[in-house]
Formats: sequence, structure tokens, C-alpha cells
Amino acid sequence: SVAQAEPLGKVDGPGVCGIRNGWRVTAVSGVGFSQPARLECQMVGATRDWIDRVVQPAARSAFGERVVSVRVAATYACRARNNQRGARVSEHGFGNALDISGFTLASGRTITVEEGWRSWGRDSDFLKQVHGAACGTFKTVLGPEADRHHQNHLHFDLARHGRSGTGTYCK
Repeated sequence: SVAQAEPLGKVDGPGVCGIRNGWRVTAVSGVGFSQPARLECQMVGATRDWIDRVVQPAARSAFGERVVSVRVAATYACRARNNQRGARVSEHGFGNALDISGFTLASGRTITVEEGWRSWGRDSDFLKQVHGAACGTFKTVLGPEADRHHQNHLHFDLARHGRSGTGTYCK
């Protein structure tokens, strides 16, 4: 199955927050989520593409096995960027963002962003590959080198960047 999900439909507020075409997602492409993610429909498709085209090939290459689940750190939440008062509303406020803090392999071993990013070897290589190759599928990709707010997770969203709305911001 492509995604284990049930439709939420329109999710209202508070304020400017909300989701136009929301889904409650528990798995994508056979990869389970540690907690259900409330996401905009386009975000579900982008996550599926990233898992199929980036995560699974990287896991097979680095570890000789597949990823069976991801640790979801954050999905829909009406809040400012980086929880900073006065900042613009985060893409999380539109169901347009997903934060992932770890990956569990078929063997049961878990690779976390917090421990694995700065380690040497396969864990670090895998994390940096799934982070770097996400740029394009997602329009914003942030990891531990972006800023202090992203030390323990990878942030992916579909925000519109640039005058045409087609740019990317990956750090």
C-alpha cells in the first residue's frame, strides 16, 4: 500500500492555521510512523516519494536492510517558526511539514539524528544522504547544521520560496 491513512478533510484554525485536505497518516510505503502524522495531502505524496527514492536505497546501501519505521518528532501544530514569539507561522501550522528524529531498520536497530549525525561511519553517511537528497522533493530541508533548533531532527516542508514559489531552501 502507498499510505496507511484516513482522511481528515479540512482542519480549521486556530487563527490562520489549518489544513485544506488533511490526512491522518500512520505509515507510508510500508514504513510505520511512531505516532500518527496529520499532514496536507501533497505532503503525504512528497513523503512517499522521499521514502521510496531516497530513504530505502540509502538504507540498503549503508546497512543492507530496509527502514521499517520513522520517529515522528512533529507534524501539524499551530505555532510560530522554531516556537519563537513574533515569528511567521510555521509550515507545521498548515500540515505542510514533517519532523523526523530517527529511523528504525528491519533488524530493530534505530539511527537517531541526535546521536548519528555527528558520528563517523554508516549512521552519519545515511543521515546526511537522506537529508541532502530530500532537497527538491521537499522545498525546505533543515538538519543539525541549519541552526540550534534542528539539532535532533530533520525538518521537511513544502513552503513556497522565491518570487515564483518554486525555489528551495536546504541547509
